[in-house]
Amino acid sequence: MLLPVLIGIATVFLISSCSQQDKHKHIPTNKASELDGLVQPTNQTVFSHIKTISPTQQSITPIINATGVISYDPRLLSTISARFNGKIEKLYVRFNFEPISKGQRIMDIYSPEIVTAQQNLIFLLSSSSNDELINSSKQKLHLLGLTDEQLSQIESNRKAINPLPIYSRYSGHIHDIGISGGVSSSTPMSSGMNPGMKTASNSAQTQSENLPSSQSSVLSIKEGMYVQSGQSVFGVYDMNKVWAILNIFSQDAMGVKVGNKVVISSEVNPTNTITSTISYIEPVIEQNTFNVKARVYLQNPGNLNLKIGTLISAKITSSEKHGTWLPRNAIVTVGKNQIVFIKTEDHFITRTIQTGITTDSLVQIISGLKGNEKVAANAQYMVDSESFIQTNEHE
Repeated sequence: MLLPVLIGIATVFLISSCSQQDKHKHIPTNKASELDGLVQPTNQTVFSHIKTISPTQQSITPIINATGVISYDPRLLSTISARFNGKIEKLYVRFNFEPISKGQRIMDIYSPEIVTAQQNLIFLLSSSSNDELINSSKQKLHLLGLTDEQLSQIESNRKAINPLPIYSRYSGHIHDIGISGGVSSSTPMSSGMNPGMKTASNSAQTQSENLPSSQSSVLSIKEGMYVQSGQSVFGVYDMNKVWAILNIFSQDAMGVKVGNKVVISSEVNPTNTITSTISYIEPVIEQNTFNVKARVYLQNPGNLNLKIGTLISAKITSSEKHGTWLPRNAIVTVGKNQIVFIKTEDHFITRTIQTGITTDSLVQIISGLKGNEKVAANAQYMVDSESFIQTNEHE
């Protein structure tokens, strides 16, 4: 009796097991797809319920941020050159960047050449009635740098002016450019100059365009040095106009054009803003930089008083742009790549996109996204500090 009962129980168990196996075979396949994200690398896939957004198509007027510095306007550079050979007897300028005004006495020069020319004029005034010779002698002294007042003084006193005062014909900041190429104490000079005296070198490398890079206020020219005819001794920058040199990131350069409105504020006085326009965009990018330089020509009246070297910030109003835009928080930068997190069912996957103009709050999307795709609103929350983000393209 026990054996038939056991056989019956085994038969029931086998029938029940077969029916359960048949039920497992009919599980819908879409349930398994919900777990696909769990088998993906954690640096490519993120499970989260963070808020999502979609790219928007709109036209905006981007505001591009830039930084820069106030610099001299090299078009307003004037040079004070020696018109004759001589020795500097007295200097009235003590340091670079010293402000001077037109007509200010800057140095006295002793020159046998200029003394001889004055004595010739005195001799003609005393012994000749030939006005043509007298006027010719005056003209020579005038070309050598003597002013009308000095010629009148010679004519009335009948005495040579020695040493001869040199006056500035310009107003602005004075810079030493005549001796910055070096000083030699053994190079012979022409016109009978003593080769043992200090000599002002007229190096071709001491060009006026290098003046703004000077870091020292100490004059290289000293009393007792000799200057040569035609040598540039000082440069004078007019401060009534200055340049604002702006550094624009290469990705923003396409949105900046000549004539765009720009609002500038300095670190010295942030509340005092200056409104102007982009005057010029330099066509060459300097080595080892990724910035495009733009110039803004500014008036510099006394009430503004912009200092050379002042750091500035600028907001440039670009032309209206139509395109696809995302908030800046939705994009994370990894090296040179721009990454977004795409919503796929219940998880996010990474994708590389190509961006264009960047504004204060928006980034232009060039490629990599479709209009109906949803991305994480704040990509920074999706980044694991212990993982390196990768995309499906293995970038």
